[in-house]
Amino acid sequence: MSSTIGVQNIAHTNGTNAMTVASDGVTTFTTDPFNSVIETWYYGSSNVVLANGADLSGWNRKTNGLVVNKNGGMSESSAVWTFPSTGVWSVTAQLSFFTTASSAYHGLHMEQTINNSSYSLVKTAYTNSSGANRYSNVVCNHIMNITDTTNQKILLSLNVESNINVQAGTGNAATQATFIKLCPSV
Repeated sequence: MSSTIGVQNIAHTNGTNAMTVASDGVTTFTTDPFNSVIETWYYGSSNVVLANGADLSGWNRKTNGLVVNKNGGMSESSAVWTFPSTGVWSVTAQLSFFTTASSAYHGLHMEQTINNSSYSLVKTAYTNSSGANRYSNVVCNHIMNITDTTNQKILLSLNVESNINVQAGTGNAATQATFIKLCPSV
């Protein structure tokens, strides 16, 4: 047995409307009930040669094209990213680069801290160069359950056999990071 409740508005007892249900069933919320966040950042403003162990610092929020930025608040300082709110977060980083010599590996590391001090490696992505003057990229994703925005953070760094030219700026081949809040903390 099923039941149906027919309403057009759901409101607080004081009359403040929270949600409207249209005749076709589409719901519209007065405020975002999911408090979702979507942000895309690009690395630097010009290409730069970096060595093994370099932390990727100096990011800028991407706003050109059809890039979505909703409820922003991510911040980066010295390659350390701070989350604006608790929740389950998807962090995706793309490292785009150019090499001038063959190399066995070029990698992107994601490291996290739970105490705002010591970092541990949680994700990596690698590729290699079979010869000189090659463009390439790697993409790395990590899902994080952030319950403490003061102490739980992420850091992006390089693990490369030889120096690489990191492709920076707002172009479509640029090094980028995207942060999406999926839901409240679990």
